[in-house]
Amino acid sequence: MAIQRTTRRISNQSAQNRPARRVQTVQAGTSITSGARRRTAVGSRSILATAKLSPEKQKFARQLQNNGRRLQNINAATNTANIMARPDFIELMPMFVQQLIALDICGSVAMNSRQQLVPYFKFIAENAKGETAKGTVLSSPFVNRQGVDPNFTGKVVKNEVIGDKLDGFDVMYAQYLPILPGSVTASIVESGVTTPLTDDGQGNLKDSTGTAKGFINYSNGNVQLTTPPTADDAQVKLTYQYDNETVGPDEAGQYGAKMAKGYLQLDEINLIAEAREIACYWSIYAAFAAQTEYGGNIGDMAKEAAIGELTAEINTTVFEKMSRAASVNPQFNWNAAPVLNGSVVPSDYLNMLKLKLNQAAAYIYQTTNLSRPNRIVCGTNAAEYIGMIDGFVADNNQDTVGPYHAGRLDNFEVYVAPSYNPDEWVMGCKSSDIRRNSMLFGEYMPIMSTDQIGLANMSVQSGHATMFASEVVNPASIVKGKLLGTF
Repeated sequence: MAIQRTTRRISNQSAQNRPARRVQTVQAGTSITSGARRRTAVGSRSILATAKLSPEKQKFARQLQNNGRRLQNINAATNTANIMARPDFIELMPMFVQQLIALDICGSVAMNSRQQLVPYFKFIAENAKGETAKGTVLSSPFVNRQGVDPNFTGKVVKNEVIGDKLDGFDVMYAQYLPILPGSVTASIVESGVTTPLTDDGQGNLKDSTGTAKGFINYSNGNVQLTTPPTADDAQVKLTYQYDNETVGPDEAGQYGAKMAKGYLQLDEINLIAEAREIACYWSIYAAFAAQTEYGGNIGDMAKEAAIGELTAEINTTVFEKMSRAASVNPQFNWNAAPVLNGSVVPSDYLNMLKLKLNQAAAYIYQTTNLSRPNRIVCGTNAAEYIGMIDGFVADNNQDTVGPYHAGRLDNFEVYVAPSYNPDEWVMGCKSSDIRRNSMLFGEYMPIMSTDQIGLANMSVQSGHATMFASEVVNPASIVKGKLLGTF
C-alpha cells in the first residue's frame, strides 16, 4: 500500500507567497535518502588563492594539500605492517642551504675582472718633525692620523730625537731653525730615567740644581753635553720652539722657512678571486627510487647540498681571516669567576661584559679615528652570555644552519660562528662606505652549476663552482676578546 505525504499550509500572508511543497510518494522499498541532493560550495577556490599567507604558511598549506592527495592511495586495510612497504608515509629529509653571512660582515666590491684593484691615495709625512716620524701615514681611506700630533704644522717641535747610542752623542743638531731663545728643554733618557735640562735664554742647558750640563747654538741647532750618557738605551730628546716665519737665509745661505712636508702616494688593494668548486655524483638507480617512491628530485637535492657546502666555506674563510687579523688585548677579556663563587649578582655583573665590549669599540675608534665598530662575530658560548645582557634584542634563529644572526646589542649586530672558539668574540666594522670597512668581499663569479650528465656506467654528475675574493684592509679596526671562567 502506498503512503501519501502532503504538506500543511500556513494561513499567514508570508506563507501564501511561498510555493507549495511538492508531494513525494514513498514506497516501502525506497530509501529515505534517495532524493537527497549533495550540497556543493559555490565558487570553490583554493585557500592559497584567497587567504593572505606568509611564505612559511603557504609552504605548510601546500604540504597539507600534497599529503591529502597521497591519502587517496591509502585504503582502510592499511596498518603498521604496511609502512615499510609503502613509502608514501614518509618524506625525504630536506637539505638546508646555509645563508651567506660574509656580506653582512664585509664591505662589498663589484669585481669586473678576476683581479680587481681598488686604488686609493695615502698622505705621508716626508720629513720627521717632533713626535711624527718620517714616512708616517697621516691619512688614507683606512688610516686617519690627522691632528694626532698637534705640533706637526706649528712652531713647536716636541720630543725630537737628536742623539742615541747608535748615532753617538758627539754631533747632535736640531732640525728646525732658528730656535727661539729660552724655549729649549733637553731630556736625557737613560735606563728608564729622564733627566731634564732647561735653557736659560743664553744657550746654557742646566739641570734642576742650576748646574750647566750642556750648550745649544740657536742659529745652527748644535747641542753639546758636558757628560754624554753611556747606557745602550740612552736617548737625547729636544723640545723647543723655532721661528717658522723666517725665510732665511740660514747659516748655509739657504732661503725658505723650515716646515713639515707631506706627499701623496698612490696605493691599491689587490683583490684576487680564487676558484672554489665541487662535483656531485649519484646513481641512476638512486635517482629513480627517489623520484618513484618518494617524489624527490635527487638532482635538485645534490645542487642544494653543493651550494650549502660552498656557502659554508665562504663564511668560514671570512671569519677565520677576521679572527687572525684581530689584535689581542687582555684588558677586553671578561672573567665569569665572580658569578661562580657567588660574590656578585649575575644580572648586574653581565653589564661588565657590555662595558668590555664598549671599551673595545672605543679602543678601535681611538686607534683609527675613523668609525666605531658595529659587528660582533662570536662563538656559541659567548653568544649565550651576550644574549643575557640588558638591551639585547634576539633574532628568530630556531631553524638556522651554520653561522647565523643572533640579534642586536645597541649598535652591534651579533653573529654566531660555530667555527670559532666557543668563548671567543671578534669585533669589526661594516659600512656602505668602502673606507670604513675592516674587510672587503668581492664576488667575481656567482655560484654556477653545470648541466647534469648521465654516463654509461649508470652514474650522473654535475659540477658547481664560484669565484670570490676577501681581504682584510684595516687590521687596526679589528679586536678580539675572550670569556674566562665560563660555566
